[in-house]
Amino acid sequence: MKTRNIEDVQLDFLISALSHGNFISTTDILMWMKQQNEDVVSNIKQIPIEQLKGWNYRDDRICHDSGKFFSIDGIHIMTNYRNVPEWDQPIINQPEIGFLGFIVKKFNGVMHFLMQAKIEPGNLNIVQLSPTLQATRSNYTRVHGGKSPNYLEYFNGEKEVYVLVDQLQSEQGARFLHKRNRNIIVEINEDEEISVKDGFIWVSLGQIKELLRILML
Repeated sequence: MKTRNIEDVQLDFLISALSHGNFISTTDILMWMKQQNEDVVSNIKQIPIEQLKGWNYRDDRICHDSGKFFSIDGIHIMTNYRNVPEWDQPIINQPEIGFLGFIVKKFNGVMHFLMQAKIEPGNLNIVQLSPTLQATRSNYTRVHGGKSPNYLEYFNGEKEVYVLVDQLQSEQGARFLHKRNRNIIVEINEDEEISVKDGFIWVSLGQIKELLRILML
C-alpha cells in the first residue's frame, strides 16, 4: 500500500466536502435509498436463544459454537465516575478487529466515496447507507461459510491502493468490551476502472455531510 502527501490529501477532502457530487443529487440519493428499502424483502422476528443455529449458553455467556464472532458476557462495574458507583450489565465481547473502510476515487478532480446500501437486522429502516466495507474478522474470513464481502481485496493488501487514513478506533464502550475497529480510507487512481456493484453508489464528502444533517433532524 502507498501513501500520499498529507497536505494534498487534506485539500482533496476539503474540495470534496464543498462539493455536491458529480453523479447524483442528495435528493436523488434519498430516493435511491427509499427504493433500496422497497426492493428488500425481510422478515425479522425475535426468537429464543436456544433456537438460534450455532449459538448457545456456555461458560456463563452467550457465544457461537465456532468461538468466533462475539459473545454476550455479564460484567460487574465499580467506579467513582458520576453518580452510580456500582452496577451489573451484559456487554458485547468481540476482541477481533474488523474493517470500517471507504474506497475513494477522484472524478473530474473531486474525491468521491463508494457507499453501500447495507441491510442490518437492528436498523430502524432495514437498509442504511454504510461504508464500502463493514465487516468483522469472522465475517471477512468467512467463518459463517458464506461469501467474501465486496471489495475486500482493496483493504487486505491484495490490490495496490493509496492509504489516506488508517486508524484503530474504539467502539461505544458502554456496549462493547475493549472493542476496536480499523477505520481506513483507501484511494484508487482516477484512471483505474472499478465495477460499481448493485447497492453501491459514489457520493462526495459534502453529500455525506448533507445526509448526516438530514438523518439527525
